[in-house]
Amino acid sequence: MRNLQIYEDIYVCQGNQDVIGKSLNLYRKQLDYLSKFEYSPQNDTVYILEMYGAQGNLLITIWNKNKMLSYTNEQGPFESKNESLFTKYMMELVSEWNIPGIRKEEINSNTLPSELIYATKIVFNKGKYHIACIYFKDFFNLERDTGNEIY
Repeated sequence: MRNLQIYEDIYVCQGNQDVIGKSLNLYRKQLDYLSKFEYSPQNDTVYILEMYGAQGNLLITIWNKNKMLSYTNEQGPFESKNESLFTKYMMELVSEWNIPGIRKEEINSNTLPSELIYATKIVFNKGKYHIACIYFKDFFNLERDTGNEIY
């Protein structure tokens, strides 16, 4: 039950009430990934990256300092993976909550199509939580982000 409230709070925080925002929120509730992810409601920070692709595929990676879990429906039904679906560099910027760094990368991005990525930071402290959100254009860089650079 608590996770449903967190998902609603993410939806409100993102402020994106369009079809993509509503779809992401629906999938959050259906997958209920927080219930499958080990975190401490007493003292933890959880990060989430979500991208709704042009072909209707969804990429989700959730992580903290100890664990990572991803979901994708690229092959049809949702599959979970213990690896990132986003680049190491992007995850580092999000983990540092480096908004100026993210904006700088987004401005210099030439990725087409220009997909939006939704980042969420949930800080848990003594059973309470605070949510921060940002969305940005994908900024994959072929020279920097290829090879074994993904977490």
